[in-house]
Amino acid sequence: MSIHDIPDEDLRRGDVACTILCQMDFATNPQNWWLGYGPLTAGGVAYQGTGDVIKIGALSVTFGMSAGMVRFEIPAASPEMVARCHNQSTEVNNRRCQLFYQLFSTVERDGEHQGRLIGDPISMFQGVMRDMRSTSSADSRVIELEAYGRMSRQAKPPYGRWTDADQRARFPGDTGMAFIAGLKDKAITWVPGT
Repeated sequence: MSIHDIPDEDLRRGDVACTILCQMDFATNPQNWWLGYGPLTAGGVAYQGTGDVIKIGALSVTFGMSAGMVRFEIPAASPEMVARCHNQSTEVNNRRCQLFYQLFSTVERDGEHQGRLIGDPISMFQGVMRDMRSTSSADSRVIELEAYGRMSRQAKPPYGRWTDADQRARFPGDTGMAFIAGLKDKAITWVPGT
């Protein structure tokens, strides 16, 4: 679903708001939640409201691309939640996380109730979860979880570096890159064509 699939008259009235829906595919207990109160069914998926229990860090989303990294935080975690947070790498790491926009009406109109959903959820982020951690002090307990989109690992080369060692790891016995290190800082003289 795209924002372009929603009729213009619904969007231009000025009485449309949006909320965030989240799907976290934990290994043993997948969670679907939204930043509101109570249960919500959108796009055929049931979501549980979290109210203000979970906070989402600032998103940087560019046109046509997924955000680089999203940070989720539970600022008032219970001791039980913190205990469950430890040793959760198999439960969390490299598991899918997806965020959606969901538009809804803020007024009652033409027999339709306030809060009715407009269209299906619109995907705004898809990535994998990593790095769940907790911090505890005498007066507070915080759980943080990070999810990384496909654009967050741009600096990492996809197949290794252009070095002799990486080339030999990819193709044992290949010596094609053996001379690359010796080419560093060499001056190349170009002879103009005659």
